Amino acid sequence: MKTRPALFCLICFPLSVLAQEPTLTTWRQNATGAKGQSSDTFINNVLSTILADVQQVRSTATSTYINATGVPAYPIGPWPSNPNTPSNQNILARFPRTPQAQSGTHTATGLGAIGLWIDGVEIFNAKDARSYQNKGIWNQNAVIVEGPSFDSAGGHPAPGGAYHHHQTPTGLRVQLGDNGTRHSPLLGYAFDGFPIYGPYGYANPNGSGGVVRMDSSYRKRSITTRTTLPNGTVLTAANYGPVVSTQYPLGYYLEDFEYIQGLGHLDQYNGRFCITPDYPGGTYAYFTTIDASGSPAYPYILGPQYYGVLATDNTSHSVSVPGTAVKYCEADISCDGQIDDADFALFAPMYDILLCTDSAMSPGCPADLNHDGAVDDQDFVLFASAYDAYLCL
Repeated sequence: MKTRPALFCLICFPLSVLAQEPTLTTWRQNATGAKGQSSDTFINNVLSTILADVQQVRSTATSTYINATGVPAYPIGPWPSNPNTPSNQNILARFPRTPQAQSGTHTATGLGAIGLWIDGVEIFNAKDARSYQNKGIWNQNAVIVEGPSFDSAGGHPAPGGAYHHHQTPTGLRVQLGDNGTRHSPLLGYAFDGFPIYGPYGYANPNGSGGVVRMDSSYRKRSITTRTTLPNGTVLTAANYGPVVSTQYPLGYYLEDFEYIQGLGHLDQYNGRFCITPDYPGGTYAYFTTIDASGSPAYPYILGPQYYGVLATDNTSHSVSVPGTAVKYCEADISCDGQIDDADFALFAPMYDILLCTDSAMSPGCPADLNHDGAVDDQDFVLFASAYDAYLCL
């Protein structure tokens, strides 16, 4: 077992203090200049020139702004039958710090990014942009149709170079130790501002009942022909889909699934209002869904619509950062804009705990500044450098 001298803090704050600003503290900022990587030589030569994870976090009283490349720090690729290569996406995204439930018609999740994982990688919905006879009625399921091109981390690049996931981000979850032994970590945010967790949550929304796998409330329809839609709409013969077969198995199209209220833990948006480690007062939260065998379960991340009010500047690629936005530094653990004794007092007990997977560690392991799964001497060096700089510049 690793041992080292204990740090003595000037003031001892409860670790629950660290959960107050997850929209700021959860993002995996690149503090070491780490680049992307791959086991494939060609892909690695490309990725090794691109900074990994999140480059900058800024905020106002109402929004958090994220700059990222879209490339994670964990190894990615290769992608069988996919000729695309990831590239720097120069992402600028905005997340409402006080997200609002949609009281009117809920916005459909469209093609392209619908949110970001905490390392800046893009989140896509379940569609693969193609449909039967190009009619937009029977839409192909990307997890089924494109699944053979996913890498071991669960993602692949789009034609424009955007590395993304249509399903639970296996590589990120491995990094974070999300194995079902405790509540899943916060994995990302949808563009409506609500958090996305891994597949494990508290059995009951009030935080009781232990940790269980969050079951989707969608199931495959009991059909052999594709003549009706999940909402009961009877189609004309011209709009029928192909019969269920080996070539077009059940689940090949998104319309092969139906929502049954109360079937699982989650609603039609693939979330619920509940207590989480990061939101002890409760929040609406999405969960990535898997089945009992660990395979991705529809709708995988978000349902067909957002639960909350969509920040449309993300989907229109028109995000702009106001001059009043303040940069957030990961070493500013107390979130007061400076690296001072209050931050040292919070860093110290986490340094003594060491492992991010320890049950005593604060949610999100915010003192793990280099994101290697432990609060150790390397983090202390990074913290000391920030502490000497004092201001979060």
